[in-house]
Amino acid sequence: MAKMSVGGKKGSSIFSGFRALGLYSNHLPHVVRFHKKHREFYIVTAVGQCFHTYNVKKLGIVAVSNALPADIACLAADRMLVYAAHGKVVSAFAKNTQVVHTYEGHQADVHLLLPFGDHLISVDKENVVIVWDVESEDTYLRISFDNASFEVRAVMHPSTYLNKILFGSSQGSLQLWNIKSNKLLYMFPGWASAVTVLQQTPGVDVVGVGLASGQIIIHNIKFNETLMKFQQDWGPITALSFRTDGHPIMAAGSPVGHIGLWDLEEKKLVGQMRDAHTTAIAGLTFLHAEPLLITNGADNAIRVWIFDVAGGEGRLLRFRMGHSAPPNKIQHYNQSGQHILSAGQDGTLQSFSVVHERFNKSLGHGSLNKKKAKKKSVIHDTAKLPPITTFASESARQSDWDGIVACHQGFLVATTWNYQKSSMGAHKLEPERFNKNRALNVHATAVDVTSCGNFAVIALSSGHIDVYNMQSGLHRGQYGKDRAHSGPVRGVAVDALNQLTVSAGADKLVKIWKFTSKELLHTDNLPASPASTLLHRDSGMLALALDDFTISIFDMETKRTVRRFSGQHYHHQVMCLGLLVLYPDLIKMLIV
Repeated sequence: MAKMSVGGKKGSSIFSGFRALGLYSNHLPHVVRFHKKHREFYIVTAVGQCFHTYNVKKLGIVAVSNALPADIACLAADRMLVYAAHGKVVSAFAKNTQVVHTYEGHQADVHLLLPFGDHLISVDKENVVIVWDVESEDTYLRISFDNASFEVRAVMHPSTYLNKILFGSSQGSLQLWNIKSNKLLYMFPGWASAVTVLQQTPGVDVVGVGLASGQIIIHNIKFNETLMKFQQDWGPITALSFRTDGHPIMAAGSPVGHIGLWDLEEKKLVGQMRDAHTTAIAGLTFLHAEPLLITNGADNAIRVWIFDVAGGEGRLLRFRMGHSAPPNKIQHYNQSGQHILSAGQDGTLQSFSVVHERFNKSLGHGSLNKKKAKKKSVIHDTAKLPPITTFASESARQSDWDGIVACHQGFLVATTWNYQKSSMGAHKLEPERFNKNRALNVHATAVDVTSCGNFAVIALSSGHIDVYNMQSGLHRGQYGKDRAHSGPVRGVAVDALNQLTVSAGADKLVKIWKFTSKELLHTDNLPASPASTLLHRDSGMLALALDDFTISIFDMETKRTVRRFSGQHYHHQVMCLGLLVLYPDLIKMLIV
């Protein structure tokens, strides 16, 4: 990550990226490698401009590659190297980290790669195929196909076929080439549908062909004979793989996240792994001679499934999963600085460890009926809550009761969560005043949990602020005779000693209240409506990000604004907000 600069000056190295948390996979198929010395399988997945390598045994991260100048468009690997295409260039990585070879010569973006002995085959979007000599980086052969008659969509090397490469096209036909003599050996007419996948079966001469129509063709290319056909109802075939541990099973991926399991001896569907991923199945691979299936998808998940029940579907053995949509809010959990809570637009609340990925955990989706949600699964849960917009946490009493309170998008009810149990908590906090008229468009906008862990303060878009007991979930009062603010409340916080509560509303007012008696002590005007607030409890400094792109620092002890950061430079605001969210201790330095 480049260092941040403000006003043309080089920024401090504190803004230089160190590592990314919670990234596991994107829409590109994974690559499986086998290390002979370690006697272990490894998974390689693309994540933006770099790729990650995991061991299958524990799904522990082994290596993170150096970043490329552009996003990876295609991945492939052989015994020694990992190949990554980015734009018109292909780079070869040694030891999963550093670039040792670069192949330049394409005039369009590369989208297919196939390692082939001492050579590498690459295909670009203008339908040019280049065969490279891996060591010398020289072009061994260049083949140009006509887009109108044969647009290359898939490429594979048939097992035991010396110097032969099979190409599949979007027109549906297949071509078998000898790349040593540069000759077209045979053209297969196809099945009137675009080829999406070509995969070698355990049998010599037999190839699995996945089509855009959802058909899977098991074809003998030696005799040009179709052995069997299968039809999938979930759309185009996105991936194919065959078991090699003695069971004649084929797995097929779909764009909706389902996996079909087909018995090749009985020629029928024997299992469905529905909702294996929430997005399209990008890649699936049966490990050689093992009952393990590896899958990945654009939902930022890698999963390992084990087939340990005769004739059964895969059982989830282990996984690595992050947010499948951008986070709405992140915050450190407790004072150790080792765990970051993150609420995503995918509706999940997750915890990421800055120490090691094995400490990561997901607290799951919010639901109005968790028992029914368990039976129906998250995807089919009709009572599923919308994504969390903001939350507050406190670990002081986490062993006794819930320590996290969350507000949901457009939702009146605030939910509690239990960090230790990694699940949604016991209470749903809702004020009784709206029981008679739930049609009112009122929702929770801000929340805080006291430092003792006993109380939650929840602010609403109606201007009300309520206090609840965290142990019992009972209502313990409200601020203001009718309501605390005349418009939506944008931020609420309680000081370190439970003496003062501060609230900021869209009515451009900051109000300080006595926490216990709910008495209003002070009101201060703001130059613009606040968008969000953050209280640093140790110093008593409240940061307010305003709608005019300025940031104000309000001292709760002296009850006045002590510093304003100008909104002239948008980058300036982003830098300050980053400091306030990630390094609240530096607020003291800002006001000295």
